[in-house]
Amino acid sequence: MHRNLDVGQLRTLVTIMRTGGFRRAAQALSLTQPAVSQHIRRLEAVLGGPVFASTGRTLELTDPGRELYHYACRLVALNDEAASRINAAERPTRIGIGVSPYLEGALPEFLAALVDLMPRIRPTVHTGLSTPLAARVAAGELDVALVLHPARNPAFRPVGAVRLAWYGSIPSAEPGSLPIALCAEPCSLRRHVLAALTAQEQPWHLAYEGPDVPGLRAAVAAGLGLTCLPAHGPDARTVPRLLPNALPSLPVPGSLPLALALAPTASAPLAEAATHAARQALRPYLTTDPAPTSAGPPRRARP
Repeated sequence: MHRNLDVGQLRTLVTIMRTGGFRRAAQALSLTQPAVSQHIRRLEAVLGGPVFASTGRTLELTDPGRELYHYACRLVALNDEAASRINAAERPTRIGIGVSPYLEGALPEFLAALVDLMPRIRPTVHTGLSTPLAARVAAGELDVALVLHPARNPAFRPVGAVRLAWYGSIPSAEPGSLPIALCAEPCSLRRHVLAALTAQEQPWHLAYEGPDVPGLRAAVAAGLGLTCLPAHGPDARTVPRLLPNALPSLPVPGSLPLALALAPTASAPLAEAATHAARQALRPYLTTDPAPTSAGPPRRARP
């Protein structure tokens, strides 16, 4: 037959020893002194003998009582740790964050600013092209996402417009048709680049097409074609940038709107904190910095 120890009764024993008496323990636990005595009697019934050898001016435990007290300290501490971890009010809130790989250079500062404003969140980062990320946010799979997205959407918060520049080497062959390197659809930056080339009536051909930004960077660095990338960020150091006026026929790359996509379930504190963190982290990327929605950065808050 199992003999179960009651954590409440064990807490009473621990408190008696730490406060130095039954009366003080009763005050610390908001119990009556008879209730404290009853807890000890119940522990003695489980122990099969007395807990205290003396309860006079100096408390003295019996040998079995001393061993019980040793376990009581551990069990009470373990109980409190478990209760704290499983209490929903104490658990960090998991936040799914999407970031376009074109903006990954600003990711550390964005995360640092967001966690500084919302210390109780536990972010998980997902990278991908903007259109799929926006779809995942709309479906509730992600809470927020930083996306290059020209479409106006009430679920998007404008952050600014990203400066773009041409990257790649000057083509030596086919002077009438420019080799262009792009990510495959769906890609907002791809559509933006092709619209600019069409408006300029610039002949071009697709020299490289791939599913992700790392492959695009590698293709441009290898001299396979030209592309547009953010003017600020890691691309400026790892991919050769085309000098201004190197190809007069190239259209001047216009900026591309940057927005914060918010899930339908995103809380107002999360939306405010993420917007402020995005504007702070991405300021070097932007041509415009919209006026913040409040007089200053939001206060620390729970999501």
